[in-house]
Amino acid sequence: MDDDNSQIEAEPSEPRSIRQRVRSACKPCKDRKKRCNGENPCDTCIGYDYECHYVVSSRKRQRKHDSAATRPDIPGPSGSSAFTTPAKPEKESHSEPAPTHNWGSREESSGNAFAKILMGRLDPGQVNKPAIPWNLGVGQEPLVPKQDITRIVSLDQMRALVDVYLDTVHQVFGFINKQPFADTIVRRWSGLLAPDSTDMVISGVAALGSLFNSECPPALRESLANFYKGLLETTNARSSLEVASWVLRTLYLRITSQPHAAWIASCTTMHTIQATDMGQISDSDVDSAIIDRERLVWVSRASTCFISREYGRPTVEVETTLVSIPTSRPGDFTNDLVYMCQLSERLHLDESYTVADDEAGIAELSSFKTESDGIILFKGYLGLYLYRRLQSQSVTASVASETVKSVISLGKDGVDAALRFAKRRQPWWHVANVTFQFVCLLLVIDTNTSLQHLGSAMNALQTVAEYFPSRSLTETLGFLRRLVKLTCDRKKAELDFLEGSLKDQSSVTNPEPVSSVTGLPQNDLRFSGGAFTPNSADFINFDWDAFFKADIPVLDYSVIDT
Repeated sequence: MDDDNSQIEAEPSEPRSIRQRVRSACKPCKDRKKRCNGENPCDTCIGYDYECHYVVSSRKRQRKHDSAATRPDIPGPSGSSAFTTPAKPEKESHSEPAPTHNWGSREESSGNAFAKILMGRLDPGQVNKPAIPWNLGVGQEPLVPKQDITRIVSLDQMRALVDVYLDTVHQVFGFINKQPFADTIVRRWSGLLAPDSTDMVISGVAALGSLFNSECPPALRESLANFYKGLLETTNARSSLEVASWVLRTLYLRITSQPHAAWIASCTTMHTIQATDMGQISDSDVDSAIIDRERLVWVSRASTCFISREYGRPTVEVETTLVSIPTSRPGDFTNDLVYMCQLSERLHLDESYTVADDEAGIAELSSFKTESDGIILFKGYLGLYLYRRLQSQSVTASVASETVKSVISLGKDGVDAALRFAKRRQPWWHVANVTFQFVCLLLVIDTNTSLQHLGSAMNALQTVAEYFPSRSLTETLGFLRRLVKLTCDRKKAELDFLEGSLKDQSSVTNPEPVSSVTGLPQNDLRFSGGAFTPNSADFINFDWDAFFKADIPVLDYSVIDT
């Protein structure tokens, strides 16, 4: 009896000891440094809804193969790569300190994961997932779109859209590995790959490529956008593919929709990074060879940072251990984007800052050189943002004249880049926005140097509107013309006051002669054509030097722009 009892008591503890000493963890648990019980599917994959699978080859051999063959084109900042780090023994890997965030523990204790873990423990061989009532299921949307992307766009059309994307968007937001992505497309259209979560990235790239390809039929562009949106709203990929898809969605909305939609998408991107633990691990998912994980994290941070600054909304921030700066590649300017992001993050809205900090930021932007028109637009946007922040603090009177000249130069360079994009019919971010903001800033600065650029800036926005005719730009041009007209009216009113002070005052009669008041002889005051002509003898002992050195604001040449 005692033996039976001891046997019964030992049975529940046996699987736990196996989980603690399991020698072969599944791939998702290895990537995320989570505990694995060695079963298929394991408890962790059940709770997190991961696709549990095991890699047959040894850990060291796999790492060696991945670093030598799979990712030869991603060097680290010092010639090495985060993906070529020597593999640690399994025990050392499990003994590493856990990430500081507690997202995993919150998810494990959720009602959604608890039922799945319970099912996995009670019936480890159960394949079907338990049905969990997240809602009543009334009017439930379809889980997957009814269409197939290979039926929406042909292989030749897809290749053309990908080429446009790689020549435009990818140059600045370069998180896709080109060759694996091209191979995936060929296999997908040849029928070697079934529809899966990779379609989200493929359709997102196609949708953005359609915006930058002026020859793409509007009907095809709309079909791609709707298909892509449907995939993204019904996905449960839980991998870097989902994060990449939300980045693409953010960039798409930044071009086509209102600020709020783009900001919400950028926040969703950051929350998805947190939910997938993507920022805490350096190994790539088995289903995301087409994605460069570290570059994707940086691009996500940059997009949400810039959109939040533009829209005046808080930025979603997540902890990440992936801090390596992307290295430069031929024709790729992602590292320049990361630099812009780092500079912007240093000037965080919640941080205390001074005039000197913003002036130093503007000077740093002016000294930074790049060959990418997209980065030049980001430079212009960030320079205008810093000066607007100075303006909002009412400290522009103390801003150095060199800073003002640098801001005008940054804005002018941005307008020139916007014109080049417009002539190529590429609706890049900030093409209209930087030009519009530059015109407003010139009116605010209101000096000879600033106003002399006003005409060219207005003409640039008019040119952009001709290449991209829309009601939005038409209304924007009308608004700016109204601002310029109001400025002209104000200046004309000021000019009338000045001219009024010079008008003939002889009609103003004085009942008593001036001489009776001042005691001066009448013949010492002479009028010639209504103008007063002083007697030079009266100013023989006048201190002219002291007069011109007097602290009179009207004669303060330091505030007059030359």
